[in-house]
Amino acid sequence: MNSKIATIWISGVTASGKTTLGKILHQELKKTGIKNIRFLDGEDLRKTQKGVYGHSLEERFKVIKNYIKTVQGENKKGNIVIISTVSHKKKMRDLAREELVNFFEVNLLCNAEACATRDYKNLYNTIDKNSKECFPGVTEPYEISKNAELILDTAKNSIEELKTILFTRALAFLNGGLFSHPIS
Repeated sequence: MNSKIATIWISGVTASGKTTLGKILHQELKKTGIKNIRFLDGEDLRKTQKGVYGHSLEERFKVIKNYIKTVQGENKKGNIVIISTVSHKKKMRDLAREELVNFFEVNLLCNAEACATRDYKNLYNTIDKNSKECFPGVTEPYEISKNAELILDTAKNSIEELKTILFTRALAFLNGGLFSHPIS
């Protein structure tokens, strides 16, 4: 199947389900016959960045700019990209929307209590709400985008419900004129 490029940008706080849902979406879209699709996880991408970046707000913006360049490189190769990244500031996602074509933004909402129960790194139990450290969802709010194509509450919905909604909406987006013929 010869298809055009697009970016599905999944954002949310740590342990909100970004990577899980991104991987599931990637697998499900591949099953429809889409071969030119890549999944990029922000945490894995961060490890490949030149230079060492911390997690301050300023450094997070630099990392987002690097992610955008990586996605652009994949798009130039003809790939659809699903990327999962915290990008908790609306301005970060707006920058990505401005720089990338055929952009589909997914905001994952999840309260800190629910995230803490899923947090295999135990980050939520080690951060103080009054800390000066930038920890989205605890010391920094997650900003919801009014122009997001999809907003999902991962604390209130099962993974099966979320998978169905995300897959259905992403497939409709990709079928909405991006492909020469519908994906079945």
